[in-house]
Amino acid sequence: GTVFVVQWDKVYLQGKEDLGSFTFQAALHSSGRIVFGYKEIPVPVLQISASQHPVKAGLSDAFMVLNPSPDVPESRRRTIYEYHRVELDTSRISSLSAVEFTPLPS
Repeated sequence: GTVFVVQWDKVYLQGKEDLGSFTFQAALHSSGRIVFGYKEIPVPVLQISASQHPVKAGLSDAFMVLNPSPDVPESRRRTIYEYHRVELDTSRISSLSAVEFTPLPS
């Protein structure tokens, strides 16, 4: 009743399965704290190709709109509108590490 946790187990980079799998989680606490836990990070995040695997690490305030593509009627184009972003220093993300965000007083 005080925390909601989502965990991603054995996530592989497409076409780079030989590098190993990633396991990580996000914990949303009722107090407003958010904790990202990194259990298995087989390669430094900075070594992941941004063009093939756009890595996002941090928080953002955003919404997404799905629009039909005019060229392919059955497909949808995804547009993300972002207001604010707090990015993590990806060089510090490693196996068995965690990052905690605490809310500002309101």
